[in-house]
Amino acid sequence: MNISELLLPIETNTNTSITLNTTTTTTTEPIVTTNGEPIQDNDLMIMWEKLLLNAGFKMKTCNERNTLTDNLLTPMIKSRFIKQDIPIHIKIIGRHLNGSFRCHIGTSKASRPIRSTELNQQMRLLAVFFRTENAKSQLISPEFIFFPTWLLHLFRYTQHGSTPGRTDVRFLENASMAKEDHIYRLNHVLNTLFRFNLRDIQNSNKLMNVIELANYLFDTAGLDYLDLPRPIFSVERSQYVQSSPQPILYATLLLLLHTPRPAKFKPMCLNCNTKFASRRRLCVACYRYQLKHGESRPLRLIVANRPGPKLLEKVNQEDTKLLPMVFYAPSSHKSNDASRNLKKSCANCGVRETHQWYRNLCGHGHWCETCKSYYLRHNKIRPPELFIKAAKRKVDVRSLVSWTNWSWDDVPLESVQAELNTMISPIQSPSNSSMSSTSQPTTPQSEHPSSDLFFKRRSSAFYLCQ
Repeated sequence: MNISELLLPIETNTNTSITLNTTTTTTTEPIVTTNGEPIQDNDLMIMWEKLLLNAGFKMKTCNERNTLTDNLLTPMIKSRFIKQDIPIHIKIIGRHLNGSFRCHIGTSKASRPIRSTELNQQMRLLAVFFRTENAKSQLISPEFIFFPTWLLHLFRYTQHGSTPGRTDVRFLENASMAKEDHIYRLNHVLNTLFRFNLRDIQNSNKLMNVIELANYLFDTAGLDYLDLPRPIFSVERSQYVQSSPQPILYATLLLLLHTPRPAKFKPMCLNCNTKFASRRRLCVACYRYQLKHGESRPLRLIVANRPGPKLLEKVNQEDTKLLPMVFYAPSSHKSNDASRNLKKSCANCGVRETHQWYRNLCGHGHWCETCKSYYLRHNKIRPPELFIKAAKRKVDVRSLVSWTNWSWDDVPLESVQAELNTMISPIQSPSNSSMSSTSQPTTPQSEHPSSDLFFKRRSSAFYLCQ
């Protein structure tokens, strides 16, 4: 007897006959659009120059040494915001191990952070192209980001005043995967407003708007983000007889900076479904059991370690009457641990907040993660002169981009609603699979589920610094 006769039911039909001995399998190949196909490394600059020509700019290569300027964009037709050459910087980066893209923005051999004044003079815009796989790949995704470097100053990636700056920026394909709010907000703005495709001719007008925005941010807005001009929304632009005194993207940029982050939902473990899963789709207990035993964590261990009050029932075999049920309430050690963690401080540098506390290896008390990592790497205690490097680089942009001369409550509700309706939709990001050349969306469509986030609570505490 053929085994297929047991697995597949045979239907008798006079018009069609089914042959079980020969089976044909049809595979559906994924549809690959032309815009998402990767390009060769040698063709990148040719397509980049062609896109700039369609936008009305001529590209000149800068051969000077010790400068951040790679190209100069010369406008063929000067406008109100574009009157001279614009210096830009170009980066081609590969995929990092965790799926993100790390872009080095340091300068000189010592790799010092870039100064904010250097952005204005040497690189007003930054074009970042992504390799489809790693840094050695010869294929480059046609989708790239082209944004004003004024955002690096806003998010404290550059050296300015007491801000030490950073030497690398992390770009995420999905902004909702960011743990820190400032990383999410930067990638959310970049993925929404400043993503382009080399094969999309319709990006020419948007490219012009981004360049106008960069010149306006450096020339008019300046480096003092606490005294930015009030945005003029699309409804209010009709009041001006001549052209608007602000670029089109300026109001949209400020709205995105003030948009509250949507609620972040953690997925549950695929094995036990009782604890939150990490990026491996398993909780810590199930993942460690899988590594140690090579099989899934059994149900008996999941039930035994399930949190919450436990129910104990004992049944007498002779008497069918149930004994009294005893409930064991959870202990209050969690609250004691929470209050104990608030009083913790590093025995070496004295910080009270760290990602993970560790036992002091040279005495009593605890060490922060930085001091413990320094001790394991250098085999000595972290010296006090390095404590100053632990500067507060995390920035709350919603509190920085605030104004003393006006408030979001002064803006008409219709103006904000109209600006959100005309907001530019996100463009797809580079491929997030090293084995495929198809491109996946960078920012999920559910990242902006509705524009009603701005209108659930119309109060100054909702828009300004909390």
